[in-house]
Parts: sequence; structure tokens; C-alpha cells
Amino acid sequence: MSRGKIVSVIAVFAAAVMGVYMKRDIDLENRAPRNKLPDIIVERLDFTRAINGRVWRVKTEEAESESDVISARSIDINVYEEVSKRSSHVLARRGKFARKSSKVWLWEVDGVVLLEDRSVDFIAARANYDTSSDIWFFDEGISASDDKIHVESGTAKIDSSGVLNLGKGARIHWKSE
Repeated sequence: MSRGKIVSVIAVFAAAVMGVYMKRDIDLENRAPRNKLPDIIVERLDFTRAINGRVWRVKTEEAESESDVISARSIDINVYEEVSKRSSHVLARRGKFARKSSKVWLWEVDGVVLLEDRSVDFIAARANYDTSSDIWFFDEGISASDDKIHVESGTAKIDSSGVLNLGKGARIHWKSE
């Protein structure tokens, strides 16, 4: 084989290889990220909303919206009820909010409920709120206390009137003065 034919074959081979690599580099569909990105990411979100006769003010360090679910981290929620004068302050490390079903899921929850004559502090691994039933659910337990009593339970729910229903190994401790 002559030297000119070898150079021609190598040039055609090199052009074919370069063509394959150029096609790969230009093909944007295959270069798209494999993980779906959220629809929107918002930092330092702060909003107020009326839900079931209460005013909710929600602050979060970061929120991501994807489809019907909003995921957030470092959540600060203040709830005020004009009629009963009750208010609550809830902190959660992270949470999710479903827009269509209006459900809320919070993890690593720490809060206080302020009543007219006293306050009740509580902590829970997880808290779920359903706006349609207006009930808070604590499926992984709750620990709550005021100046007279301390309550722990494996599960609990709190309805709109403030009634706390305990279950699964509930324990109550009265504090002596």
C-alpha cells in the first residue's frame, strides 16, 4: 500500500472519529441532566395565609416546588386564632406541603402553644396537618409539657378545639410545686 493511500485512510478514519465526537458534543438531549430539576427554588420565603379561621405566617430558608409538592427546610410557622386568642409557634427542620390536597408534613418539630393563661411546649419527630379535617397528627410520638404536667405518647392527634387525644403507651407526669 502506498504512502498516499495510508495517509488517506488515516485521514478518513480520523474524520469519522471526529464526526462521532462532534455529534455527541452537539447532541444536547443526551447531555441533559439525568435528575429532574425542581420547577422553582425560592430562598428566604415568607408568606401569610388564612387557613380554617387562623392566620398562618410561614418562613423558610429554602423551598423547592416540583409538581404538586413543595419541599422546604428550616421552617418557622406562626399560627394565630383571633376568636380564641390562641397562637402557636412551630419550628421544623424540614417539611412538605401538598398544594392540591392541602396537607402538611413536618419533621423534627419543636413548638409552643400560647393559651390565655399558660403555654404548652412540645417536641415531635414528625407532625402532619390535614386542612380538610383541621387535625394535627403525631404518628411518631409527641412530648408536651406546661408548668403543671408532662405528657408523652407514641401517637397523638390534636383537633381544632385543642383536644389532645393520646394513644400507644401514653404517660402523664404531674409536676409537684
